[in-house]
Amino acid sequence: MPTVEGLISQQLYTIDPLASVGRAATIMERHGIGSLPVVEEGKLVGIITSRDIRRSHPNRLVADAMTRKVITIPPTVSLTEAQKLMVKYKIERLVVTKGKDIIGMVTYTQIMSELGKYTDSLTGLIKAEIFYEKALALLKEGREIAIIFLDLDNFGFINKEYGHIFGDNVLRQTALTLNSLIDSNEDTLCRYAGDEFAIVTTKSLAEAEKLARQIVLNLANEHWPGKINVAISAGVAGGRRSQIRHPEEDSSYIVKNLLNMASLASTKAKKLKKKVVVVEAIEFKETASI
Repeated sequence: MPTVEGLISQQLYTIDPLASVGRAATIMERHGIGSLPVVEEGKLVGIITSRDIRRSHPNRLVADAMTRKVITIPPTVSLTEAQKLMVKYKIERLVVTKGKDIIGMVTYTQIMSELGKYTDSLTGLIKAEIFYEKALALLKEGREIAIIFLDLDNFGFINKEYGHIFGDNVLRQTALTLNSLIDSNEDTLCRYAGDEFAIVTTKSLAEAEKLARQIVLNLANEHWPGKINVAISAGVAGGRRSQIRHPEEDSSYIVKNLLNMASLASTKAKKLKKKVVVVEAIEFKETASI
């Protein structure tokens, strides 16, 4: 999962609370940085930013101009968690700590730039890495999840018959249709890979199946370029894990297996020409134990 660790600069600059604001401004200008953690006897006591400096006389003490409430994060925090914290507290920087040590800072611009690498440029949907992260976050909140795995039928033929530009248009239109059908309060959609899409949802398994069937129907009735026929098969996995889940169980294991089950179910749907196949997690456990 993408974390802030890779964004931390090697060189960390700090300042003493008894230093002058002018001194802080000089350090920030010299090194091209927008803020400094304020450290007293090795302890983080505040942060001074370029905004604080603009509002203060250069002769004032850093202690009088700094912000005392500092939001810190460990380097293992995910990019999306860091972004949410910045939005929640309306701040542009987070101090990264490891134990009692300050190891760096990350900015909102860095976070958003890095998150952009996990957005699919063709469809505008998030990529699988962020999808995993969202599913894990839901499990950590104690929510049950279901996963819908969607795979376009005969997409290879469309690409070969009409060309990749035509195929790209089909993928874009598919993404738009899927986005119009999901509820962003309950569902997270990603382009998983190639012609595969996935949705993680907090809906019940029955509701997830209903959504999958609606997706299959809507895509079949879509007006596609060149009036070609485009169809999609869906596999749905989830449900009843709260009775078998153990506190020490690795949540990433649950996500990976749900996704694997949903993927296999979509393949089964293609073979059986059923369009939607549903599998419950507890059934997988029983099958896997044989």
